[in-house]
This record gives sequence, C-alpha cells and structure tokens, in this order.
Amino acid sequence: MCSGSIDPVYVLKALLDGADGVLIGGCHLGNCHYQDGNYKAMRRVEVLKNILRQVGIDEERVWLRWIDASEGGLFSETVQQMVVELQAKGPNPMRKPWQVWQETVGYRLPAVESKPKK
Repeated sequence: MCSGSIDPVYVLKALLDGADGVLIGGCHLGNCHYQDGNYKAMRRVEVLKNILRQVGIDEERVWLRWIDASEGGLFSETVQQMVVELQAKGPNPMRKPWQVWQETVGYRLPAVESKPKK
C-alpha cells in the first residue's frame, strides 16, 4: 500500500482509541512506486500534526519515516526507536477519556459482516 493513500482520519481514530503511537512508512522521496505518493503522505501528515496540536494531542506520537520495502534493518531500528520514545512519553493520555466517552455515550461502530447470518 502506498503511504500517499493514508487517511489522517484513521490515524486520529487509532490515537483516540488509545494507540500510543502510529508509524507511517513510505518509499524514500523521489523513489515512490506510485510517482508522488510519498509527497502526498508528507502533506497529509503535516495537516494531521497541525490538527493534533490544535486538539492537544502530542504530534510526536505520529511518525512518518522513509523506509523502502528492502530495508528490513532500518524498519526494525525505527520501530525499536519509536517504542523507546513512546515508553518514555508514557501511555497515550487520550486512551482513558475516549474509553469513558464510548462507555457513557455508547458510541460503537457497528460490525460489518461480509455475509448475512442465516
């Protein structure tokens, strides 16, 4: 999947659902398999980080890194570095308020079934 197809809504939802962080990996700039997807990803993540700042969520919980599919070692190092930094930050403070909201308001996305039950 191309990093340019990332929808900031899904990243925001992950953070609201309590994810401590989100890593978005894409091809190196100038080396996108889909021509300019990584530039789209970069613009979308900047917009997302602006939104996160405005609502009081630490923007450093979202990482955009350029890692080609053949760079397994770099991917591993990046994940390890992210884990260390997120552990230093502690749990996502949005986890509890969002959980309380879901429990009190009762908001749940309905499950989507591929086939109706008989």
